[in-house]
Amino acid sequence: MANDYHVRCVPEYEIDTRTATQIVALLDESFPDTFDGRTYFKQLPHFRYLAFEGETVIGQAGVDHRVIRVGGKFTRIFGIIDLCVTPARRGVGLAADLLKQVERRAATSNVDFLVLMGDVDTLYIANGFQHVAPAMTKWLAVEDVESVAVIERDLSDCFLIKPLKGENWPVGQIDMVGYLF
Repeated sequence: MANDYHVRCVPEYEIDTRTATQIVALLDESFPDTFDGRTYFKQLPHFRYLAFEGETVIGQAGVDHRVIRVGGKFTRIFGIIDLCVTPARRGVGLAADLLKQVERRAATSNVDFLVLMGDVDTLYIANGFQHVAPAMTKWLAVEDVESVAVIERDLSDCFLIKPLKGENWPVGQIDMVGYLF
């Protein structure tokens, strides 16, 4: 399949009802029994990269821009959230293209690292991400769109980063200063 799609970066507040409905369908298809009819899991992203075939959403990557603390050092990140592609378009480079688009924006946005949580890491490792180990992480637990507790746990199995400025990831506890995306 040729690159017959186009990608747009859209601030969350500009997403219209028609597009939101398509995002819900894509997320529900990609992550069954997770989103409960919402366009987000724990919290709205700040913006999204949306891949369209014509006017149909076929892929998306949410982006959370924030400061976190790692080993006591403030670190600016783009957190990549809920990267997914419709099954008919998987395996043709669309997800990698979405990652590259996020990285290009981050490189011009005073961001130190890309961060994501990934249970299946093959795509991410192939695109320059690396696991953090140890990854003792503290975050605000959100359940059913309600803050419930602060959790601390080692996330070495799923915490992935990509440096953008040639810096090494700081050593020490990771404080997400908010929810875990």
